[in-house]
Amino acid sequence: MPETTLRLRNPAVMRALRDIPTMQRWEILRRSKRALSAPEVASAAGATLDAVLRSLDVLVAARLAEVQPATSRRRQVTYRAAMARLVLRWSRRDPADAAASRALGRLMRDHSRTVQDDATGRPGYERISNLNYSGCNSALLLDDDALRVRESFRAAYAMLADADQRAREDPDTGNAKPYHVSFDLLRLWGPAPRMAEYFVVEEAMHDHERSLLEGSAGRTLSRRELDVARLLERGMSRPRIAEKLGVTLNTVASISKSIYRKLGVNSRAQLAERMRVV
Repeated sequence: MPETTLRLRNPAVMRALRDIPTMQRWEILRRSKRALSAPEVASAAGATLDAVLRSLDVLVAARLAEVQPATSRRRQVTYRAAMARLVLRWSRRDPADAAASRALGRLMRDHSRTVQDDATGRPGYERISNLNYSGCNSALLLDDDALRVRESFRAAYAMLADADQRAREDPDTGNAKPYHVSFDLLRLWGPAPRMAEYFVVEEAMHDHERSLLEGSAGRTLSRRELDVARLLERGMSRPRIAEKLGVTLNTVASISKSIYRKLGVNSRAQLAERMRVV
């Protein structure tokens, strides 16, 4: 599947983006290695067939999904995502684009509050900060990875607090620009479908953001190389990696060389830095 860049203000695209369940169903299609029938999407999404059919109509109208007609070999109509990755462009100078960006931001903040409200009363809720999000994403995390994400958030908060203090103490206040930054890690309950993964990029930053995405480790490495890279990043020894993955030590050494060559790094410290953009 190709990568596609669409205009955020496109009414058909915005209609799809505004419907979170519809975009969750798009994510199911995007992650599938084959085209899926509507009943298969409904089963994966835990939704009714009628609801999924309405979503699929919206996705097809927005050109986010493609229909594959039934054939003698495939008796059902099937659907697949129209792109491997969706990038949505908007321009700060275009009022329609700016309005669409604000609307999408409000939608994601409202959804985040709903997720947070649903967690009320569950164990650990008292430790969750009441934050307003400008966006959100769902991910499956191992306990060790969740701990690392929390630690990175704490480090980022400390950096922001220090930067804010320096800006407030700067005698030339004209150098300081206001920003809103918010982040948190909220453990979800229940088998909810994944949030759709797409990228909303302001036009002036489009080329820069695309270069970051295209140069990420997740785009550069094979699945097995990515598995080994993540274990190397955690500080695991090569013999332990070989044992964990059920391969020989020579295989791990060979894969490690390929990882270092593809990512252009020479040490585990450089690898850890490079892996931050996965």
